[in-house]
Formats: sequence, structure tokens, C-alpha cells
Amino acid sequence: MKVGRGSALSLKVKLSLLITGLVVLAVLLVGVSLLRQQEQALTDAVTKRGVTIAANLAAGGKSALATNDDLALNVLIREAMHDRDLAYVIFADDKGVVRAHSDVTAIGQPVVRPASLAPPQAETLVQRYHRDGAEIIDVSVPLVFSKTALGTLYLGFGTGAITAAVSQARNQAFIITAFMLVLGVGGAVLLATLMARPIHRLVDATNAVAQGNFNVSVPVTTRDELGVLTESFNRMARSLREKEMIKRAFTRYVAREVVEEVLKDPEHAMLTGERREATVVFCDIRGFTSMTERLTPEEVVSLLNEFYTLTIESIFKHDGTVNKFMGDAVMGVFGAPIPHRDHAARAVKAALDIREAVVELGARRRTLGKEPFEVGIGVSLGEVIAGTIGTEERMEYTVIGDSVNVAARLQDRAKAGSILLSRGTYEAVSDLVDATALGAVTVKGRHEPVEIYEVLGLCAR
Repeated sequence: MKVGRGSALSLKVKLSLLITGLVVLAVLLVGVSLLRQQEQALTDAVTKRGVTIAANLAAGGKSALATNDDLALNVLIREAMHDRDLAYVIFADDKGVVRAHSDVTAIGQPVVRPASLAPPQAETLVQRYHRDGAEIIDVSVPLVFSKTALGTLYLGFGTGAITAAVSQARNQAFIITAFMLVLGVGGAVLLATLMARPIHRLVDATNAVAQGNFNVSVPVTTRDELGVLTESFNRMARSLREKEMIKRAFTRYVAREVVEEVLKDPEHAMLTGERREATVVFCDIRGFTSMTERLTPEEVVSLLNEFYTLTIESIFKHDGTVNKFMGDAVMGVFGAPIPHRDHAARAVKAALDIREAVVELGARRRTLGKEPFEVGIGVSLGEVIAGTIGTEERMEYTVIGDSVNVAARLQDRAKAGSILLSRGTYEAVSDLVDATALGAVTVKGRHEPVEIYEVLGLCAR
């Protein structure tokens, strides 16, 4: 609103000027408060985001570092560096040698850290330092698996987004203040009234953001500078909310061999189907249904996690692929997608390791007053069709074939603590294991009977 010329009410003009000055002063004070709170909120959010990304990378890098899988480490870094705010990501082993680095030229070299930074601690450590005139948030995470120190993850997070956002907000605040100085004096009172409500809403919303609530949105009731500030605030709140929601989570297990194929063509990752010889392992908890009736939901989840952990570790130890989780059962594949001449031996050794691990776990559970469990395992060698199924949004590598069905049926017949092999599997590992022939049985889905053997253990060397 413009002030009419020739107005005789000089007092109103003076009052309007006074109100305008007070309003401008109030806007300046609020702007400074908003800037400080926004800067702190942005800094906290970026720091939290950096710690979250580091935690997710550490979780994914432990097993890869433990198995000397440098490819998986570099894949994790490659995916993480899509985030423009990341300055660097480093995986170092327990000797301080770089195993994977966002700068590939540093791989294999000792980790070089700024002298101003403290050495990594037993827990996640967040520090700040300046590099090339820019502030870097450095997060170091110790990589520990089963109480064994594997190395350290170093992640550098740039604060350029914070500086840009604060600078933009400051400029907008200055523009709004300057524009208000030239507004008509006659509209000062009305303008002050119109400004009061959105200012209070902005203050309340800023306080909510400062407390970590990013689900705030201030309604835009005007199209003036205050409306611009409100829209800017809403954009900031949305940006913070989106950044808070970006948490990398590993929702599926992907074999490192599959990753190698995906890296050949990341934009059109698709593994075609092919026939090949492989060995399939099925492992299932015996009496699980009745156990769930006696255990609490928390105890059931804890038991399954313990079972999955030992099964995955045993399969990965012998370069197998965890193909499926089916309730209380796990399916592993050896020889696909990357062939191994001794895939049958690897599968049987993994089965023996699982059985031994279950026995050890049962002893520990007894000492803690928990109910132990046993498993039945079926192993079958044969031709399978291996490949990726699904859509471009969600794909899964799997194997299909008669040996998959046979392994599942052998697992069904296996007693608690026993490992059953098909005849083809036994013939491939006869010089490796001691086994007892159990005769031929008919399995569902197969016309011809299957000769089965029960593994007693490895042959004495």
C-alpha cells in the first residue's frame, strides 16, 4: 500500500514511520534468530546425516572387509559418492592401510589424516577441520565384527550446503528488510498487523525445526517479502525433511559376484538366464512352529537372527550365495553365478559348519536358560537355470531346477542335526566325507526315486 501525497496528518506519518521502523527492527531480530536457528538446525541435520551414512556404510563394509572383498567396498563407496555433499570415503584395515578409497590412487597406501584430527576411537568420532578454505565434518567409525577389530571407516562431509543455505536466507532477510523500508507509511499499521501472525508462525515453526521436527509447513498468506521468506522457510523444512528421510538401508543380500556383473552395465543391469551345474543347500529349523508357541515374539525374532547369522557366515565362508530366506529356512547356492569346480565340496563344508555352529549356539543358549534348536539340511547337485528375475525397479538373482526341489525335499526328510545328500552330490564329495547310504526314497515333484546319503563328518586325513 502506498502513502497518499499531501496528507496533513503528519502525526500519522510519523507514527507510521515509527511503526515501520519498529517492524523493520523486529524483522531484523527475527531474521537473525531464524538464521542462527536454521544454521544450527542445518549443522545438526548434516552431522546426523553424515553419521547415519557412515553407520550404514560401516554396516555394509564389515562383512566385505572381513572377507577381503575389496570389490564390495569400492561398490559401497561408488554408490555413496553419488551424494554431492560427500568429500571422501575411506575404508582402512586394522593396520591403517587403505583398502578402498573415493580416490582410487590412494588404495594400498597408508591412511593420511590431517594433523589436527584425533586418531580414531573405540566409538564413532565426529570432528571438524578446514581443507582448502572449506569446513569438513569428519566421521570415523571403528569396524568391529564379533569383537574383532577389522579396521576403520573415514567419511568426510562438506558443509557447503549449510553455508549456501544460510547465505541465501541472509540475503533474503536483507532484501525483505530493505523492501519494507520503502513501503508506504500509511500502510505501516496494516502491514504490521498482517505481519504479526506469519512472524509468530515462522518463529514457532523455526523452534520446531530447531527441536528436530521437520514436518512443519507455514501457510503462505501473503505474496510480499514475508511470503517469500515463508516459502523459503518451507523449502528449507522440506529439504531437511528429505535429507532426514535419506537413510541407506540394505534391504536385500546381493552376492558380490552379482555386483561384478551389474558393474559391467549399471544403467541396464540384467543377468540373463543360463544353464549350469550348481549345488543347492536348504537348511531349516526343526520344530520351529511348536517353538514359536512357547516363545515370545521378541524371543522368536532373536532366535531367527542368531540362526540367520550363523547360516550366512557359513555360506559366505565357502563363497556361496544366500539366495532366499523363507521363514525359518535358508537357501544357499554354490557354483552360481560364478562357477566353482568344487562347488559340491564347498556346499557340504558349509553344511557341516552350519551344523557345528548350531551345536555351539545351542550350548550357549542353554547356559543362558534359553531353549536350543536343531536344524535339518539337504544338499543336492545338479543342473539349474540361473538368472535374474523381476523388474527394472526390483530384481532378484535366483536358481530354478530339479536340484532345488530335491534339496528342499531332502531337507524335509532330514532329522534334527542330520545332513542328507543326493547321490550325485555324494559321488562328487565321496573322497571328502564319511557318509551312510539310506537307500532310495520318492520325493514330491519327482517321478524317479532319489538315493540319499547321510553325512557323518569329514574323512580323517
